[in-house]
Amino acid sequence: MVKNAYAPRSAFVELATASAKDLYRDKKGSFSILFMFVFFLLLILGLNYTINVSKRVDPVVAIGETVPSAVELETAFRAAGIEIAQDLGRANVTVQEAQGNMTILLSSVEKPIWIPIIAVIESIGVPAEKLTVQDDLGDPYIDLLRTNLPALSALGLMAIAFMGTSVPLTRMRENGSLRLLGTTPVSKLTFILAQTPIRLIYGLVVIGTIFGVAAIAGYAQGTQLPRLLLSMTLGLTVFFALAYLVAARSRRAETVNNVAAILPVTAILASGQVLPPQLLPIWLTWAMNALPTTWYTRVASADLTSEALNPGQFALYWGLMGGTAICAAMLSARLFVWDDRER
Repeated sequence: MVKNAYAPRSAFVELATASAKDLYRDKKGSFSILFMFVFFLLLILGLNYTINVSKRVDPVVAIGETVPSAVELETAFRAAGIEIAQDLGRANVTVQEAQGNMTILLSSVEKPIWIPIIAVIESIGVPAEKLTVQDDLGDPYIDLLRTNLPALSALGLMAIAFMGTSVPLTRMRENGSLRLLGTTPVSKLTFILAQTPIRLIYGLVVIGTIFGVAAIAGYAQGTQLPRLLLSMTLGLTVFFALAYLVAARSRRAETVNNVAAILPVTAILASGQVLPPQLLPIWLTWAMNALPTTWYTRVASADLTSEALNPGQFALYWGLMGGTAICAAMLSARLFVWDDRER
């Protein structure tokens, strides 16, 4: 039996293909989806390089006598190509240990590169929360890229979900395209799901970028990498589901676009990554803890910045994100209207 090359494909495939073509033709829309993520990533990379790398000298490390894993640490430093000081007078980085915590003391005169030091120490099993970096004047140092990477990933995924999904769907309802689709046998759930494949590619770009940076810089190692991948995948899923819910009955594309532009930034501010929860009223902290963005940044931070989370907390946050995604997707299909007159 000869297959008919012109036979119609399934409704899902046809709609997914049309969605991909529309997004490809909309150059401005395609650019705006990733612009916010790329802009802030380059900004943080530039600031981190200027503050923590540029014009700094190669480290020469001295390991204090109180460090219990001194031999293992020295071997790890040599394997990473970091020089160990034979004469303590040449050292511009000193690793000290006290009460289970490690301090990396930097020379304020020579200003050595210190970020690779952290990666080496973590590679022997010392968690980041037990590490402190400061110079001999007492000034602390922070890896700006690592600190902001969870928020950057959330920002990128939310921009794709809301600016790249909610806005186009609302615009289709506004210009009457959805009204025409409503006259066809296509189900609302099929239409909603068909918008996902092309946008998933954009999401994979963000996930791949964050995953690559975390792996190359040594922010996430070993079992942290697959766990981070699972967290970002669940984050993208819940953000997509919420974006579909926003678009289910929205009327004005311009209004949704304005909300989508400020929503990621607002959500990041409320996640505890920028504003310390200790400085906020208790009622506001409870409200922040109920946001999916907070759940996502907590699990992402656990692997990117080594914030302490036990397996039960991981399971809780993953379950909350997965459950919210399912509920939001089902509610989207239930509330979705082809045309405003369906109200």
